Amino acid sequence: MAKIEAPHHTGHRQRLKQRFVDTDGIGFADYEILELLLMQFIPRRDVKPIAKELLRKAGSISKVLDLPPNEIKEIKGVGDSTVTAFAILRTFNKQAKRQAVIRKPTFDNKLGLLSYLYDKMTHLKHEEFHVLYLDSKNRVVYEAELFRGTIDSSAVYPREVIRIALDKGATSLVLVHNHPSGDPTPSTDDIFLTKQINMLSTSLGISIEDHIIIGDGIHYSFRDQGKL
Repeated sequence: MAKIEAPHHTGHRQRLKQRFVDTDGIGFADYEILELLLMQFIPRRDVKPIAKELLRKAGSISKVLDLPPNEIKEIKGVGDSTVTAFAILRTFNKQAKRQAVIRKPTFDNKLGLLSYLYDKMTHLKHEEFHVLYLDSKNRVVYEAELFRGTIDSSAVYPREVIRIALDKGATSLVLVHNHPSGDPTPSTDDIFLTKQINMLSTSLGISIEDHIIIGDGIHYSFRDQGKL
């Protein structure tokens, strides 16, 4: 009886896993890291082409988890289990970063805050306006999404921003919104809205720590630019 040989990718999987263990992942290409991930929920298949196609669609490994489910399922060999696994990983990543932000004083952990905001807002195809409400130790006590759409002077109500601050006992705020265009440069309306909220909050003893606009891999900080 002829010997039945295992598919070539079986040996590749074993070698890749062993190399990861031996090197702790140092020196791995992005597609190889994705291969290891895909191996966990796509059995008995060469997943290298899938990993490379995911990278091509996303543009970078950092954006793979943000791919829409319908785009992921377009790839040959990908099924519902992969789409679900990616959704779980995306939620896990966001929750972990959110908790890291909440547990530490926000501006003692600004890199963590920015990482959380990038993950939360970079992939959005529409604008969202959020407010982080901070206590006297600069810890986040509440986060609110106050608007979806295009930010203008009538879209976000400064009194609502302050009403929530008073309700939650916040002493300062971080305003956040995204620009789906990828360019975080503030518009005239962005600047006007920031001034409105800052004037109202200051009169009530509540400070605006920053207004951060998230673009594609870049952000604009009103505080860093001397606008607050």
